[in-house]
Amino acid sequence: MTKQRISPVIKPVIESFNRVFWQTTTFANNPGSAMNGLLVLGDAGVGKSHYVKEALRTAGVQKNVEYIKGGTITAASLYVKLYLNRDPHRILVFDDVDLIGHPERNKIVPLILGAVEEGKNRKVAWSTAKKNALMEEFDVPSTFEFNGNIILITNYTHAIIAERMRQWSQAFKSRFNDVECIFTHEQKYLYTKHLIEQEDMLGAKCRVHKYEHKGEKYNGYPQTTIDQTVDFIDDNYMSFSDITPRVAIKIADTIQYYSGVQQKVMLDGLVK
Repeated sequence: MTKQRISPVIKPVIESFNRVFWQTTTFANNPGSAMNGLLVLGDAGVGKSHYVKEALRTAGVQKNVEYIKGGTITAASLYVKLYLNRDPHRILVFDDVDLIGHPERNKIVPLILGAVEEGKNRKVAWSTAKKNALMEEFDVPSTFEFNGNIILITNYTHAIIAERMRQWSQAFKSRFNDVECIFTHEQKYLYTKHLIEQEDMLGAKCRVHKYEHKGEKYNGYPQTTIDQTVDFIDDNYMSFSDITPRVAIKIADTIQYYSGVQQKVMLDGLVK
């Protein structure tokens, strides 16, 4: 696939993801740093998690990483996770886990702030004398020293974080290095096309799908499906509520596995 000149519109997008990659790599390779938290925030589906994972793979620290994806986590579960990852070189990655909007955030936020306090031997404490069953199961003490590191990946903006954090806002901001990935609709559209056409995101470099042809297995989708995906994106780009690499995969998957009326209904559901 011939490399084309990169549009100036998407250069800031590429630069943002380069910062995600290099900040994550540097963070992972320097557990002795005084900063113990990294915040990666911005638009959903654009690739934040992908670049964090790539950076951790490149740094060769996967065996030291616990990756927690999506949903919510109770304060007690978070406390146990911190305990199990308390040793130096350990990295806890929370990807789209709602820590700051959680009903228990009065307990959760202080735990996070304590865990990412500057320096080493940070004290983390459970707020009540009584342990729950999970803490009993792992024999977690009521206080311990945390020397691990935390990466938060979130779709929240700085403004939303400040509003949700309130009294902890300044403390939270001061404890995390951060990199922001917020882009315009046009940037998302052109960047998604760039990934498909120049980086082979839906082809050989695809990590989320394989297909079989004449007994051989291939990464990604057939070229005909990729071409139809690009055509659909080009024809409808102004009608998408959001167009991101994640949406492109949905389009490709729909074209690959559905046909006729079913395909049309599903594809129409992806635009306004």
